[in-house]
Amino acid sequence: MIRSSDIVRLIHHHFPKAEVHSIEDRGTWVRRIFYVTMKNGGRLVVKFHVVKDWLDSTIHEKMVSDILKASKMPYEQILVADASGKLIEYPYLILVAGRGKRLDLLMKELTQEEMLPVYEAVGRYYAQLHQIRGPQSGVWLENPLEVFPTSPTEYMLENEIRHGSTEQMVQSGLIAEIQQQRMVELWEKNIDFLQDHTPVMVHSSPFPWAIYLEKNETNFWQVSRTSALGDTMWWDAAYDLSFLIHPPFTWMFDDWRDAFWQGYGQRADAGRLMLYRLLQIPCAINDVYMQPDSEQNEAWKQHALDELPQLIVALENRF
Repeated sequence: MIRSSDIVRLIHHHFPKAEVHSIEDRGTWVRRIFYVTMKNGGRLVVKFHVVKDWLDSTIHEKMVSDILKASKMPYEQILVADASGKLIEYPYLILVAGRGKRLDLLMKELTQEEMLPVYEAVGRYYAQLHQIRGPQSGVWLENPLEVFPTSPTEYMLENEIRHGSTEQMVQSGLIAEIQQQRMVELWEKNIDFLQDHTPVMVHSSPFPWAIYLEKNETNFWQVSRTSALGDTMWWDAAYDLSFLIHPPFTWMFDDWRDAFWQGYGQRADAGRLMLYRLLQIPCAINDVYMQPDSEQNEAWKQHALDELPQLIVALENRF
């Protein structure tokens, strides 16, 4: 259990002159999160790695932030990254509370037309992110040059297409076993095609609830930061792009997609995007992406489930 006194103790250890005014427990989303307001008006965020079965990404997130900073991109200002367990049993991050409003909240506040420059700004951000080249595709922890031996493509085929999310859908009666087999065959048939890509920095969780935007001094929208940096890896840019033009639990408009591509500067191969969407729909339906609670979630799942047979046929005709 993490108490307020633990937060105060950590803050005082790292910043002896700091004075804490209040602490707000924001619950758990990937990490246990606390917002700390200082007596001088400043705000910090303290995040703890509390799910011990998950890979600890504490140092990884700091490294990603450093890479973004070096690339002159918006980044989380992480002041402390401690995975030693010396001060408290949980690895933790202390960062400056970031600016901006979540993309999914902007969708509720702005008109369809007002969202166009917002999505163009999102496109510009990911175009810049995908310019950061990696040594090879793979997950890494502390050293970005040392990746795990299994490629993300092979991992997803084995753990989400052959098994994992699609298997759960069969077991729960959402799809027939023959449909799952067709999905497996599509990925197996195109695995070399998917493996043939330039490894770049991929957010991996570019969800509307993980992208923050603000208006700059000239009143233009810009991405101010992104969260869920622990998922960032070297991989295929199209994996991000499939999420961005078909975001889970989100009702999109074609003109928003056009605005995104306008900002991004080029369109990705449609077949590649469709193959990743074939992966992402089952994962979303099985709540892999830890989406915020919303009244529209179940309706979106049904819509995605209805789309799946058409997507399978379209891919079979394409490949």
